[in-house]
Amino acid sequence: MSLSEPRTGRREPAMGFILLTVLIDMMAVGLIVPVLPALVGTFTTSTTEQTFWFGAVALSFGVANFFASPILGALSDKYGRRPVLLLGFSGLALSFFVTGLATALWMLIVVRLFSGAMQANAAVANAYVADITAPEDRARRFGLVGAMFGLGFTLGPVLGGLLGAINLHLPFFVAGSLAVLNWLYGWFVLPESLPPERRK
Repeated sequence: MSLSEPRTGRREPAMGFILLTVLIDMMAVGLIVPVLPALVGTFTTSTTEQTFWFGAVALSFGVANFFASPILGALSDKYGRRPVLLLGFSGLALSFFVTGLATALWMLIVVRLFSGAMQANAAVANAYVADITAPEDRARRFGLVGAMFGLGFTLGPVLGGLLGAINLHLPFFVAGSLAVLNWLYGWFVLPESLPPERRK
């Protein structure tokens, strides 16, 4: 059985599947927002250094995502949406756990490069919606996906701030656990939206 087919049997793609995937994914990403600057600060000796290196860490994610997203999008056109989503979830989980265990700045930069390169879930989620939606319904459904992005990215930082007050590294492990949960949901529940005859 390939990654393109759910292990629990065939299911018809539905909006509920991808909306829950997007919500969990963005909550995981948002969890680390309040605590990542503080984590960078543990490896620096001044506010100026902290600002510079946080910028470097954030930039590394953006640059890697910019170059890798079109490649992962093309792979999803060729092999299906589901395998690329699963790849993104596994990459996110690994990056969160490694970030939480990081002992040096170079580790943060390397893992954010890796995370940015692996994480093209937003583009693939939109492609998934386009696969399963008639043209006249796409605006409404893309609006629902955007709402899930917003909700997840609102709830994530709030939860991250609360967890970060307990322990600076805790939000990263919770975010990694959410990414693992999303991978399990994708593996066992999320169906493929792009049939083989429509791949290119």
